[in-house]
Amino acid sequence: MSLDLADRDLAPLLGRLRPYARGLLARAGDHALRLHADVVSAEHLLSTLMDDEESAAHRAVLHAFADPATISDEALAISPGLMVVASGSTLPFSARAANVLARAHAQRAGSGLVEVRDLLEHAERELADPLREALRARGYAGPGGGAGPDDAGAPPPLGPELFRHFSAPAKRALSAANRLAAGERARSIAPAHLVLGCLHEEPDAAGIAVNRVREALAGRSADESAPRPRSLPPDRGLLGLLEGLPEGSDSLALLARFHAAATPELAAILVRSKVTAAFLERARAGFRDPDDVKDPAPPRR
Repeated sequence: MSLDLADRDLAPLLGRLRPYARGLLARAGDHALRLHADVVSAEHLLSTLMDDEESAAHRAVLHAFADPATISDEALAISPGLMVVASGSTLPFSARAANVLARAHAQRAGSGLVEVRDLLEHAERELADPLREALRARGYAGPGGGAGPDDAGAPPPLGPELFRHFSAPAKRALSAANRLAAGERARSIAPAHLVLGCLHEEPDAAGIAVNRVREALAGRSADESAPRPRSLPPDRGLLGLLEGLPEGSDSLALLARFHAAATPELAAILVRSKVTAAFLERARAGFRDPDDVKDPAPPRR
């Protein structure tokens, strides 16, 4: 459950899309869910188009000598969601790491800013059991006390103003966690990265040397747990993009719509990569999504 395909504004527009394009739209919803967003936006859709190597949109961008991954990353950096945005390392928080942020914030609600040790306490609690046991076996004595997750229920909600309630050192710990995750080529910032990010900011908070914590977590830091299922509505920008599509639209038609006036920031990303409206118009004859024509001849530049 992610994008609400039964949304009363969205449902009438779905018939304009060819099957593969509808699938990409649904995957944009999955992407938004992974980012812990409250809506599915045009930014989510652009990243999804660029990440799908089989789509006509992705292959046309390659033909323009542009880099789909760069376009995707630029769209990600301005997407609705919960992530750390940094030069060269924009990453979302994993499902368990999002629990850490939400519960640390809930614990401090009304009594001050979230501090590094608040993050460390909840990050340790969200570690998988083997990792917590490995830390304790090495003498770890952080504020989590060795306890498991706070409860089995859903964590408190994540609001759009969440990081306003974090102290400057806590924010630096999040940035350090992002750098660690990026250095490992992880898909997200996990609780293990948060533990190490907190210790980067406050090395004495573990009761043991930081290198012993790194040893315990080495090679096991990733969190692949799925986000909590939710039904996400499309935002106004995504609806506006879809409303301008003709019947039978494919991924190239979706990509061309980003040049409309409603999405100027996304159009600017494409233009910087030389993926212009004129180029996309020429590409229509040469590229098809997988449910159309296989292995078409590329258009002349």
